[in-house]
Amino acid sequence: MAEKKKNGSRRNVEFDRYHYVDRDIYSHSKKETPNHARHSAPARRQPPKRRKKKKRITFGKVFLIFVLIALAGMTAIGAAALSKIQREDADTAPYVQTPSDAPNWDVISSEDVMNILLIGTDRPSEGTQRSDSMMLVSLDNKSKKIRLVSFLRDMYLEIPTIGKDKLNASFASGGASLTMQTIENNFRINIDKYIQIDVDGFCDAIDRIGGIDVVVNQQEADEMNRVMGCTLSAGKNHMRGTLAVYYSRMRAIDSDFGRTGRQRQVVECVAEKMRSMNPLECVAAVNGIIEDIHIVTNLSNAEILSLTAQLPQMLSYEMETKFVPYSDTYSNVTLDNGAEVLDVNLEENCAILRDFLYPAE
Repeated sequence: MAEKKKNGSRRNVEFDRYHYVDRDIYSHSKKETPNHARHSAPARRQPPKRRKKKKRITFGKVFLIFVLIALAGMTAIGAAALSKIQREDADTAPYVQTPSDAPNWDVISSEDVMNILLIGTDRPSEGTQRSDSMMLVSLDNKSKKIRLVSFLRDMYLEIPTIGKDKLNASFASGGASLTMQTIENNFRINIDKYIQIDVDGFCDAIDRIGGIDVVVNQQEADEMNRVMGCTLSAGKNHMRGTLAVYYSRMRAIDSDFGRTGRQRQVVECVAEKMRSMNPLECVAAVNGIIEDIHIVTNLSNAEILSLTAQLPQMLSYEMETKFVPYSDTYSNVTLDNGAEVLDVNLEENCAILRDFLYPAE
């Protein structure tokens, strides 16, 4: 026990700081000693018993133990989930070129920006697997922003080893590698990684987080009620996976531009739902999604774990969206075979896209 001088007292006293009360400080006079005790032998003073200091477990320690246990559990789940991911490296080297229609600019990149191409595919059972949607998810850790860019599948572009065709023909001919390099070649932006997921997988992922809340207009609500047999109304509606996926794919009511806009909206709604979850729930949901659905990617285990660990922080990033081609930078063209395509002004689109993804550069 430490020694401490109490309010001007001339003696040092050992005390238990949690239980000791110095009664002298409440009295201005000393107690009289009884007469019969004045001439008796002084009583032998017994030293105070030392109290053993109890080890207290603070809330902080309990919380730390809980977090460590939870992280250990998630690591085990993560290992099982990661083993189910299909890995396909993207060998893009044979496809590197500068199309004659594209500006002769270097491909732009930054160490602060990671561009992941999200490829949504049709069901493999429908024959040759096609890319139903292509969306770039750009993670900017410097400006703390996530930027989403939809690439319309009907753009008429130069595809390495094939020639001019619709953008979605690149996936049918060469998979993710050819799609990544086709976009990089034509728009002069770096594509770091890709994640490929089919329609069923996206549906399961939305169900895994408990569905999402989506704002629809009256025309969208009427079309979904007619086709899906639901009872949506204009405004915010809660959607399970099947409804959200149909909403993101329908284009009978407008065009492919409206369709890609709905796809970006669904991704934003997924991010909004995950923001409402605590970090442990969020990471557990990601582990469950990885374990349940079929994913093909060239991300390594270390990269996936790193992105998962950063997910709670990245969900707070501001989200911005765009689509390619931009308004007034393309024309509608019908080819000799009757196919309708978008003839794109690549120089204008390259300049706008590069400024959007790399404002600091």
